[in-house]
Amino acid sequence: MTATKRVGVCALIHETNTFAIERNDTMESVSIRRGAALLEGAHPKSFVGGFIEGATRDDVELVPGVGISFSHGGIIGQQTFEHCRDEIIGALKAMGDLDGVFFSLHGAMVAEAPYNDAEGEIVRAARALLGEAMPMVATYDFHAIMSQWENEHIVPFPNDTNPHIDGYERGLEAADCLLRMLDGSLNPVTRRLFVPIIGPNIGQSTWSQIPEQEQTLLLYQLNETRAELEKTPGVVNITILGGYGYGDSPDAGMSIVCTTDGDEALANRLCADLGQSLWDQRERLLDVRPILSVDDGVREAMARQQAPVMLVDLGDDPGSACPADSPAVLESLIRLGAADCALTIRDADVVEAGLQAGIGATLSMKVGGKIDGRFYEPLEVIGTVRLIDDGNYMILGPTHGGWGRHVNSDAFRESHAGPRVVLRIGNKIDVIFSKRRTGKDRDFFKSAGIILEEKQILVVKSNQAHRASFDQVVASTIELASPGVSTVDYGSLPYEYLQRPIWPIDPDMTWSAT
Repeated sequence: MTATKRVGVCALIHETNTFAIERNDTMESVSIRRGAALLEGAHPKSFVGGFIEGATRDDVELVPGVGISFSHGGIIGQQTFEHCRDEIIGALKAMGDLDGVFFSLHGAMVAEAPYNDAEGEIVRAARALLGEAMPMVATYDFHAIMSQWENEHIVPFPNDTNPHIDGYERGLEAADCLLRMLDGSLNPVTRRLFVPIIGPNIGQSTWSQIPEQEQTLLLYQLNETRAELEKTPGVVNITILGGYGYGDSPDAGMSIVCTTDGDEALANRLCADLGQSLWDQRERLLDVRPILSVDDGVREAMARQQAPVMLVDLGDDPGSACPADSPAVLESLIRLGAADCALTIRDADVVEAGLQAGIGATLSMKVGGKIDGRFYEPLEVIGTVRLIDDGNYMILGPTHGGWGRHVNSDAFRESHAGPRVVLRIGNKIDVIFSKRRTGKDRDFFKSAGIILEEKQILVVKSNQAHRASFDQVVASTIELASPGVSTVDYGSLPYEYLQRPIWPIDPDMTWSAT
């Protein structure tokens, strides 16, 4: 009778903007799922869902530990991180004898010094507990900023896509690798090449809903090369990582990661080949789409004949830990006389006022700019309460972090944005106000009563994530150099730990993969 192989499962998810004002300094900002809920609550088409499916075998038992996430996008305080680390290691210890471990990680988590390499610290602690020989694999986000040590001590399976739509496939791949390790048929060796490039995220697109645009993208083309190289005998996985410019860490830039079956020289060679090609064409990362000032972008959107036009509020992206409360674009729309617009702003005060006043009431109050006052101020508006709802809706896709490029019922999922109030301001400018978060998917807008086809201008707070949902339904897109902590001007950020020189902050630097 074949002995059962026991695989521990834990998750730690956070994309840290170390410059964001909303930090995670107490356990009140930490959410922990323990035991069976970690597996039972996984979406079937997620990283974890893919791993569960791929690891389903009669002789394999998945042992759930803990899954940890955070309320705020800012840095993790030292004591909070240590508590979370101890939760994970304690869960692994309580599992008893294990044959392997799977971690679902984001990869761009940064905690207060000395834990800049936060996930690496988790892996280090797990290795100290379970030993160097324990088979370990992990899934990661495209924006992971993994250290070299971490890469060489756990087998990584990050997203290949940006926007990210392949978590399920990477989960399957991680499971296949771990099972082969458990069976003794695979001896993975992972190597990383750091390529000194930081962002920009909007230049790191790997795909587009617009085919003619997609084929011109640098990372689409390099991803095609990557996929061919991955077919090389002995190669397990190759990834081009985007890095994360808002996580102040020595590993925040781009990198190439390659895993082979015991062939270190092959892994290093493929990293160098792909890394040099990326470096040699790096200027193309800046040429994907123009970035306009807020006023110029609004004027251009008002003038375009085909609608709706998408304005992207790059500086206040909640996916990059911004508070999503900037009224800068709304101010421009009102001042320049725009009509038929829809946008979203996080403001709990407006939601409470709308709930008390009721539908049809007129509100006169300051909106936005109440969480982070470093970049913009509240805006005085007068508006009519058009809609009130509980913020519960279905994401039908396709969506960033979802599965596949098309609407697929297997990927539907519930979303809970919290209470929302829609104010109509000026000439049919509809603003969705929410307490906790804003939406980057078209279903967030549609569920709040916004008919996209009626609008001349849609505004989303994002960098990249909205594209999976919106690219195929808008006539065109304009990126805005808006104020906020997710600025595209990386050189303006007060880094302490970033490797220097790094391009394009240091435009004249030289580098070679060899």
